[in-house]
Amino acid sequence: MSSKQFSYHVVDAFTHEPFAGNAAAVVFQADPLHDDQMQTLAGEFNLSETTFVLPPTGGGAAVRFRWFTPTAEVDLCGHATIAGVHALIESNNWPKETPAERRQAPTPAKPLEIETRSGILRAAIESLRDGPPIIWLELPDPKPEPVTIIRSELAPALGLPEEAFTAPRDLVRTRDGDAICQVRDFMMLNEAAPDFTELAKLCRRHRLRGFCLTTASTLSPGIDVQSRFFAPLLGIDEDPVTGSVHGPLGAYWVQQGLAPPERQEVVLSCVQTKPGHRSGLVRVYVGRKEDGTYRVKIGGQAVTTMRGQIVLD
Repeated sequence: MSSKQFSYHVVDAFTHEPFAGNAAAVVFQADPLHDDQMQTLAGEFNLSETTFVLPPTGGGAAVRFRWFTPTAEVDLCGHATIAGVHALIESNNWPKETPAERRQAPTPAKPLEIETRSGILRAAIESLRDGPPIIWLELPDPKPEPVTIIRSELAPALGLPEEAFTAPRDLVRTRDGDAICQVRDFMMLNEAAPDFTELAKLCRRHRLRGFCLTTASTLSPGIDVQSRFFAPLLGIDEDPVTGSVHGPLGAYWVQQGLAPPERQEVVLSCVQTKPGHRSGLVRVYVGRKEDGTYRVKIGGQAVTTMRGQIVLD
């Protein structure tokens, strides 16, 4: 029986330097793989996410992505989508429809439509004079809703004193099930030391994917928002950079008055850091719509650190 081989890249997203940002594996032409094999490979890579690149199931997209953590498939992953788009460009696997498109350089101007479990996502490329391009990803409109967790329950799970949190208010739950929780300043953010067993229980009890701790009280005037992200139920105690939460996070901070109310569009510079480890820069576009809701995009650079072959008997 002959072996099957699948090319893969490991890509650091939300960074222009290797070994920073958040790493994701990208497996090309993965349609022969069944679900159990995808999950096993994601566990073998043991990165926060692995992207499997597949043909679309319908005519509304050029390509399909599926994302797996080491323990589960997820509906949406920002950094692994940025990584997947970067890998398609770099390997010249960008879907091309016409002979002219097939002859063009691998920095496409035409947006890429990606079929996912969260619907069709659109990725566009902004070329820069120096460094890798910025990949912009339009996310589903954020639909936040309140989720009430009392401080005496929240504080010990996140390893913070109750006074670390801002004035009492309901936390915000995103459509992906992430709770956005505001702390007073960067020092409180950096000092959080979660009890991941208790945090997992809290996530399960409130039907949450994870917790995003955030503050606009940063150390640098060039950074609008700083955050950390924890998802122990998905096998990710702390994620270095979480793209999918940053669309709702940007809308949350616009609602909190971080941008002047008369501005219809704003781009925020957001940094997510795992203290003592990796950090990454996420650009977040937030546009106000006429009905008072928001449209959001996230943008980031990426760099490939590994290429190889998966061999399956």
